[in-house]
Amino acid sequence: MRLVISPAAAATIRHLAPSVKQGVRQALRAIAGDPDRGEPLERELSAYREFRVRRFRVIYALDRVRRTVRIVAVGPRRSIYEDLAERLRGEE
Repeated sequence: MRLVISPAAAATIRHLAPSVKQGVRQALRAIAGDPDRGEPLERELSAYREFRVRRFRVIYALDRVRRTVRIVAVGPRRSIYEDLAERLRGEE
């Protein structure tokens, strides 16, 4: 599948430490090869999946019709879910 990385996720990836950035890049390749590897999220984030990279999470959405994986957020586990939920509520 084709990856589409949101500008916010791309900016976050650019500012990661090199070792974490390398892990995220490997995760992106794994997600592109098999998008179902990530775990589905729940409640208000049920349209998304997560892929774990150490303490960080890659949050993405699948569009099987267009055969794309949209990377919507990358961030530390302790805050990524709340940050994404808050951002989505602001878009409504």
